[in-house]
Amino acid sequence: MNQGNLFKNIRYYGAYQLLYVVLVVILCSVGAFFHFLLDHEISIVEAWLHNNSWEILIASKLISLYLLNKWFSMRLYQLKSIRELVKELVSRPSPEAIVVPVFMTLGYLSIAKVALVPQNLGYWYYHFASLIGLFLFFGVEFVVIAYLDDVLNQKEKPNRLILGLAFTGIFVAAYRMSVPDYYGLLPFVILSFSSLLYLSGNSFNSWSNVVCFLLLFVAPMGAIFGLDPVWGHDFSPARVESKLGVPFLAAIWVISFSYYKYRLRLVEYGRKLFTLR
Repeated sequence: MNQGNLFKNIRYYGAYQLLYVVLVVILCSVGAFFHFLLDHEISIVEAWLHNNSWEILIASKLISLYLLNKWFSMRLYQLKSIRELVKELVSRPSPEAIVVPVFMTLGYLSIAKVALVPQNLGYWYYHFASLIGLFLFFGVEFVVIAYLDDVLNQKEKPNRLILGLAFTGIFVAAYRMSVPDYYGLLPFVILSFSSLLYLSGNSFNSWSNVVCFLLLFVAPMGAIFGLDPVWGHDFSPARVESKLGVPFLAAIWVISFSYYKYRLRLVEYGRKLFTLR
């Protein structure tokens, strides 16, 4: 294993996340500064920061990605364009990327139960913002990881398990520094990110699988059912009655991936039992 290459990936990904956190602080500070210039009360400032959290977070991630891209360009790395990366990395999603998120969604909702929130049905802008925000919040991560793989790992690939654990740790640390976990959704965030890493392939850049998982599990669970790490169920049209803890989430994760891996054996076993009867 190329230790130097491994640490390069970790260093650059850590730098990207650090820059992202700094940008979140700067954008929040600038917004609060102008509100205070207008003599707004602290409650108004807090409400503005809360209602515009997704815009601030996504703007920070995109600016951080742009600056990372410019840094690599200045270092004379031969970078692919977004269009070239899309052509190279986007293909038909694997069956696993469809079966697993559907199974996870059904499993989560059946265990946690769902209640409608009629007073939130009119917040269509926030439903849309939450959906797009969650999609980009996780999706941009894999654009960064794909760039790092393209630039740093052309000759030799680092150990996937170690790199995945490092990426997860750095991502979670940046999340905790940029998003106050008022709603106790850190386990859900870790479940989502680790599942995306698993589904994204040997180099973490199977974008079709990532997009499929985000659209079928992460984004709808947040925007529709209140598992939004930024807004919770403040604006969602429905909410889960109880947030599942780590053991339940781990069980859903294991069952979902085990179901996909062994589903053909289960079907064959069921056919044999039916034949014997």
